[in-house]
Amino acid sequence: MDTQNLSGLDLPEKEHKILEAAIKVFSEKGFSAATTSEIAKNAGIAEGTIFRYFKTKKDILRGILVHTINIISGKLVLSSIEKILAASDGKDVRTILKEVLYDRLKLVDSVFPMARVILTESLFHDDVREAIYQNIISPAVEMFKVFLAKAIERGMIRDDIDPEIVLRSIMGNAAVFIAQRKLFSDKFLMEDMDKELDKLIDVIMYGIAVKNPDYIKSDKDLT
Repeated sequence: MDTQNLSGLDLPEKEHKILEAAIKVFSEKGFSAATTSEIAKNAGIAEGTIFRYFKTKKDILRGILVHTINIISGKLVLSSIEKILAASDGKDVRTILKEVLYDRLKLVDSVFPMARVILTESLFHDDVREAIYQNIISPAVEMFKVFLAKAIERGMIRDDIDPEIVLRSIMGNAAVFIAQRKLFSDKFLMEDMDKELDKLIDVIMYGIAVKNPDYIKSDKDLT
């Protein structure tokens, strides 16, 4: 992902220069070692000018994150999912889910360092959370609702479940799977990704209850 390209943003020229310069300095020296004087030098402005737009160096980082989310959400995060769902006619649910999960894994691999920073900052800053919700989560939910409506009409998916619950189930399982793969690869060995995804999709589609209804007890039987 080219995080150094913030072209197309509707920003004052000097603010734009500050963010571009900050990305360059942060990427070369790291956030902790970077200084506002270096950022100002790279931007070709006086150091004091930075503080007209950003109170602290941390605020510059937040500005980068928010604008990065605005830029990448459509091109990188949503467009591939939109293509998969748009081309879903004639495919079964398992095939579609597998394509979506593979796509998300590929995406995470390509943006993981920046994604980790964005998610960490979202825990502490409302503007980062709002950017994620408005640019990624909300459009994804609406996109998925359209797909679900078509899938229900075709008799592929139950029609008695809230679409947001379905999305939460799929993305929740996918998020844990991705976390195991990226953060705990030494603890959870995944030698055959294709088989692992098939197992995950089985749980998403059929749940964890036994298939034979004779073994399913009612709440009364369990008391």
